[in-house]
Amino acid sequence: MKKIAVLLLAVLALIALGSVAYADDDTVGYIDDVRVLSQFSKFQQAQKQLEELDKRKSSAAKAEFDKETDEIKKKNIVEKLQMEMREEEAKLMTPVFKELNDTVAKVAKQKGVTLVMNKVLVYFGGVDLTMDVINALKTN
Repeated sequence: MKKIAVLLLAVLALIALGSVAYADDDTVGYIDDVRVLSQFSKFQQAQKQLEELDKRKSSAAKAEFDKETDEIKKKNIVEKLQMEMREEEAKLMTPVFKELNDTVAKVAKQKGVTLVMNKVLVYFGGVDLTMDVINALKTN
């Protein structure tokens, strides 16, 4: 029984050391997502479309809201506008963020980075992939 316990501890120690050695092989990268998005033309276009759509829908909803006297119906008008805008935002932004995520993954693979984080989460170290991602998005 004692031999089994010692053997089990030895195996666990080897697994733990192997995990630590494997973790050393990971290369952490980071991107400044605010900077990337501010230079991503498709994101800027989607934002402009959303702003224009919001103005149009808000004007129509305000006119309907002002005519209404029932508070429950007024609340429904506001909720309907919010729901429509969330749906439009998802429809416009989903492909933009998919392209961004795919590009980050491609750049990370090219640079040998196994983990990419947001810059604000990195205290020290890591590989800055921000400009590489910006340049890759511009060529897409």
